[in-house]
Amino acid sequence: MFKLKPLSGVVSTLCATAILATPAVADQMPPEKSLAGLNYELIGRDDLWSYKSLSKYNEAPFLSELVAAGKLPKVEDRLPAEPLVHNSGVMSDGVGTYGGVFRHVIGGRPEGFNWLAGQHQGWGGINMAVQECLVRQGPRWQVKPEDQTGPLPNLAKSWEWNSDMTELTMHLVEGVKWSDGDAFDTEDIAFWYNDNVEDPNVNARISQGSFGGGAKLEVIDAHTFKFVFPAAQSNTLVEGLAYIQGCPGPSHILKESHPKYNSAKTYDDYLNAAPSDKMPVVGLGAWIPVEHKPDEIVILRRNPFYWKVDDKGNQLPYINEMHFKLTTWDDRTTQAVAGTGDWSNMENPGNFVEALKQSQDASSPVSAKFGPRTLAWRIELNFAQNMGKDEYEKELRGLFRNIDFRKAMSHSIDRDAVGQALARGPFAYPYMGGYATGSPYYNADSTSYTPFDQAKAGELLAGLGLKDTDGNGVLNMPGTGQDLVIDMTYKAQRNDDRKQMDAVTSQLAEVGIRVLPKSVDETSFDPMRNSGDFTAILQRANFILPTREACGNLPVSDICPAFHLSGSEGRELMPFEAELSELVSSFNSTDDAGKQTEHANRMQQLLTENVYNVGLVQVPAALLVNKRVRNAHPGTPVFMYEWAEDGVIRERLWVPEDQQMAELLPGTVPTYQ
Repeated sequence: MFKLKPLSGVVSTLCATAILATPAVADQMPPEKSLAGLNYELIGRDDLWSYKSLSKYNEAPFLSELVAAGKLPKVEDRLPAEPLVHNSGVMSDGVGTYGGVFRHVIGGRPEGFNWLAGQHQGWGGINMAVQECLVRQGPRWQVKPEDQTGPLPNLAKSWEWNSDMTELTMHLVEGVKWSDGDAFDTEDIAFWYNDNVEDPNVNARISQGSFGGGAKLEVIDAHTFKFVFPAAQSNTLVEGLAYIQGCPGPSHILKESHPKYNSAKTYDDYLNAAPSDKMPVVGLGAWIPVEHKPDEIVILRRNPFYWKVDDKGNQLPYINEMHFKLTTWDDRTTQAVAGTGDWSNMENPGNFVEALKQSQDASSPVSAKFGPRTLAWRIELNFAQNMGKDEYEKELRGLFRNIDFRKAMSHSIDRDAVGQALARGPFAYPYMGGYATGSPYYNADSTSYTPFDQAKAGELLAGLGLKDTDGNGVLNMPGTGQDLVIDMTYKAQRNDDRKQMDAVTSQLAEVGIRVLPKSVDETSFDPMRNSGDFTAILQRANFILPTREACGNLPVSDICPAFHLSGSEGRELMPFEAELSELVSSFNSTDDAGKQTEHANRMQQLLTENVYNVGLVQVPAALLVNKRVRNAHPGTPVFMYEWAEDGVIRERLWVPEDQQMAELLPGTVPTYQ
C-alpha cells in the first residue's frame, strides 16, 4: 500500500517535474554528502485526516468525571458536528492511551500570548501547542509528490477559487469552540485580518497589504468568508495562511483592548492584552497554558474543547499535560539525551557528536535521526541607507550596497573553519545564502560560490578605496576617514551563534574589517530586527520555501525584509532586488510546478551571485524523541514545510500507561473567571 523512499529522494522528486536549463556560474558549490537516511511512508493528502461525524465519542477519563459533576458539557456537545478525524491507519503506533506528560525544554521565554499582535510564546513548540491556523503545513512531508497540491486543511476544511483566481472562498469547520467554550467563527477571522493584519499600528505576522497584494476580506456567513484580490493569484498563496501567519485569536477576549473598539486603550495596551503571566490562556490548540513560573516552567493542560478526534472517536490529544521547562537551547538536547526531556530538535551543532554517541547506546532513553541540511547561518547587512542614524552609518550602509564589498566579505570567510568550530566532523557545509540545500527548491547549478580567498577580498576592498591610512590594522572609510567598524548583533542565548561570531570577527579582522559583536537577549531580538535598528546581524535564518519565508528573505513589501526597510523617504531597491520582487509575484501567480522551479532557480541565482546575505554554513538537524513516546513517526524531518513540532502531529502522540509520568496538575482543565 505504501511506498518507501529516503527523505532526500522525496525532496529531489518535488523539484523534478521539469528539466530546466540553469545558468552557468563562475564557481561551483563543492560536493555535498548528505547525512539524511530517513525512510517514511508516502501517502495521499486525504489519507491523513478528514471531516466527518462519528457514531460515538470518547474522552479522557477525568473529563468524564467533570462532565458527571456538571463542570463540563458532554463530549459530543464540546465537539463540532463534523470534527477533524485523524486516520489511525497512518499513525506509526496507532490509537493511543490517555494520560501522562510530554516534556519540552526550551531556551526562549514567553513574550506574551497576543500572537495576533506578533508576540511569541517562547518558541520550541509552545506557540504551536496553543495556536491553530486556517491551514497546516507541517505534515506535508509525508505526502507523496503527486498530491503536493498545497497546504493541508485545518480550521478551514475546504476552499475554492473563482474562475480568474481573484477570489478565494474558505469554509470553516462548524462548531469549533475556544478553550473557554466560546464559538469560533468568522467574527474571529474578521478581527484577525481587518483589525490586525490590515492595521498598520499592529505588528501582525502578515504585514499590511502583503497578502495577495492587498486582499480585502468579505464575511459571507458565520462559517464562510472570502478574500478578494486586486490581481490573479495561485494556490501557492494559501500556504501563507498556515502557522505562524494565518492563526486567528480570540476576538471575544482581545477586542476590548483594541483601540478601534475601546478609545481608552492604546496600541501598547493592545500588544500587552494577554501578558505571559495571565493564566489560563484562551486558545484553540490541543493544550492550553495554565501556569507560568518565570525562568522555570510553563505548564499546559489538555483543552477539553479541542475539536479533533481519532477514527475510533477518541477526543484528542491523548496526553493530558505538557511542560515547557525554561532553561537554554543547549540544555534542550542535554536533557533529551539524559531522558529528563522527551523531545529536542537537535539544532545546536556543538552537541551533535556527543548526543549521537550517547543515543546509539542500547540503554539510551532517546532515539536520534538526522534529516537534510535545512539550518543555515548568515550575516544580514542593513541596506536602508536613507535610514542611517549619522553620516558614518549612512556611508557604511552605502558600502553594504556595493556588490564588491559584499563579495569581499564573503571571500574573507573560511567556511570550513567556521563549520569545524561548530561541530567536528562532516556536519557543516558552505552556505552562500538563498535556499538551504534541504529545500525542495535548492539547485546547486543556480548557486554562485565565493570560495575562501582573502587575497581576492583584499583586491576588492582596495578597489573600493578602502585603505589602512593610520596603520592600526583597520581599513579607513574613503568618505569620513573613520575606521571601518561594523556593529554586528547576535542572540546571546545561542551558543552556536556566538561561536560563529567569534570566527567571523577574527577572519574579517585579517582583511582589515573590524567587527564589534553586540549580544541581544532573545526576547528583544525580534523587535530590534523588525524595527531595522541595527547595522548588521549574524543569525540563523531558514529559507526553505519562497512562500512561507518570503518576508524574512525577499523584498516583497515595505517592511520585508527587515534588513532593507522602507523609511519615510521610501527606499531605493537595488536592481536585482526589483527582479526578486517580480519573481515572487510570478512564482505566486502560477500553479505550474515547472515554472515555479524556474522562478526559484532564478531567485537562487540572484541571491547568491549578488551576495544578498553573506552566507556562513548550513547543517542538518536531528530529531531526538524519548523512546517511551509513541506515534513520533520515525521519518519526521526536523524542518521541512514546518518545524517538527507541527510535522510530527503532537496531538496524536501517546505514552503507554506503564511508562506515563506523574502529572503536576492532575484532574484539572483550564478554568476561566
